[in-house]
Amino acid sequence: MTRKNIITTLTCLLLSMTAMAQSAADITTLRKQANAGNVKSQVELANRLLSGKGVKSNFTEATQWFRKAADKGNIEAQFNLAFCYEKGYGVEKSMEEAVKWYGKAAEKGNLQAMNSLGHCYDVGGEGFDKNYAKAAEWYRKAADKGYAGAQFNLGLCYARMKGVDLDYKEAVKWWTKAANQGNPNAISSLAYSYLKGEGVDRDPGQAVNFFRRLADAGDVRSQYELGKLYAQGDGIEQDTEMAIDYFTKAAEKGYAPAQLSLGRYYDNGKYVTQDYELAAQWYMKAAEQGNIEAQYNIGNMYFNGMGIEKNYEEAYSWMEKAAMQGHTPAMTGLGICYYYGYGVKRNKDTGRSWVNKAAIMGDEYAKETLKRMK
Repeated sequence: MTRKNIITTLTCLLLSMTAMAQSAADITTLRKQANAGNVKSQVELANRLLSGKGVKSNFTEATQWFRKAADKGNIEAQFNLAFCYEKGYGVEKSMEEAVKWYGKAAEKGNLQAMNSLGHCYDVGGEGFDKNYAKAAEWYRKAADKGYAGAQFNLGLCYARMKGVDLDYKEAVKWWTKAANQGNPNAISSLAYSYLKGEGVDRDPGQAVNFFRRLADAGDVRSQYELGKLYAQGDGIEQDTEMAIDYFTKAAEKGYAPAQLSLGRYYDNGKYVTQDYELAAQWYMKAAEQGNIEAQYNIGNMYFNGMGIEKNYEEAYSWMEKAAMQGHTPAMTGLGICYYYGYGVKRNKDTGRSWVNKAAIMGDEYAKETLKRMK
């Protein structure tokens, strides 16, 4: 190590030690002020304990300080105490207590608390019954005052008929308000609304615009959807290179549907040069995340030795995973494995049983296969 590097390292260590000492002094001061009854210090100390900023995290102590400040009417403390009860941080999880404290903050005009209160009624749990009407009521109170999260949630209530009548136009209205404030969930919902023509005239071009806003910000689902639109030429001029580019962006970030799509394209040679090895790699990535279609496809590639070394045991294993989830081609494949003893001990009856299940579910190949199983 050079003399310059040694000096740089020592300087960093000294700065770090100074910062730690200053942080410890800050916490000591906060504790003194909090113990003296300073509400602002009680809230700050609780926030530090909850986040671990400058002090070791201690959820239990954090909630104790939040409660002291909340009992004195501090809105931030009331909201944070409610959040702790909702999540079970430092206290036993209790939706009733969460609703109680969110309610206190909401009654004082806190918009985030109104939205959170709506969410509690929306999802219920921990012995607390759902009440969609109350959820919509609280969402509306915050939405009317411009809170984007509540505007999105209220739109969702209209789209899913939760506490209000089904009304896609109202949903779009509220999502538009939230999207204008940059709410990503609302932007995504608007994209699908324009794509499907729900609440608005179908306009895939507008859907492309909304998906692009999120895709360019790194949203994997939007990258995938934009890739599909480029591939189909729906709402935008068909551009298979752009389609593959967006699919790849989403796939490289671990989005299973995009990984499956890339696997299919390389498997079939669609839009890209056929490459079974790449197909198998993308199928495997999606399969390992539980994607049923990919599990069947990678099983099929193991069975046939396409892009990957033939391995009947692996083929059986992946076919079984997909078949157990109701995938009919996988059921047929699993039945064939059992019937002929590929990768599993041969059992003709079990083989027929799996193929018969797929046939009953309407799989035509299963029906033909069953005829050959005498």
